Amino acid sequence: MRQQRIEYPSGWLYLCQHESVHFIIDALLQVDPKKEFNKTELAEFAGVSRQSVRRHIDKLVELGVVAETAGGKRYHYNLESPVGKLVAELNGELSAIGAGRADPSTAEE
Repeated sequence: MRQQRIEYPSGWLYLCQHESVHFIIDALLQVDPKKEFNKTELAEFAGVSRQSVRRHIDKLVELGVVAETAGGKRYHYNLESPVGKLVAELNGELSAIGAGRADPSTAEE
């Protein structure tokens, strides 16, 4: 079943199939969407290598998570795109419910 998921990924798996993408998106969600950055700045903020950003930035642009500016030399989180907006909304909803940070021993049964 896992191999089938890899061969025919959902949109979510396609987006997050590499761990570094998780950290890149997490970093994007924590910055002002109007703030522009280059690949090096994004790599530093996300805590991943510049090579990881280079490897995944085109996919993030293709999906609309980030938009290119300055002729492709700078980027910003793209809240104008449907995917960028939905990722931000999902993050907001998960943050609102605590995203698993609540102490499970205090949860109601």
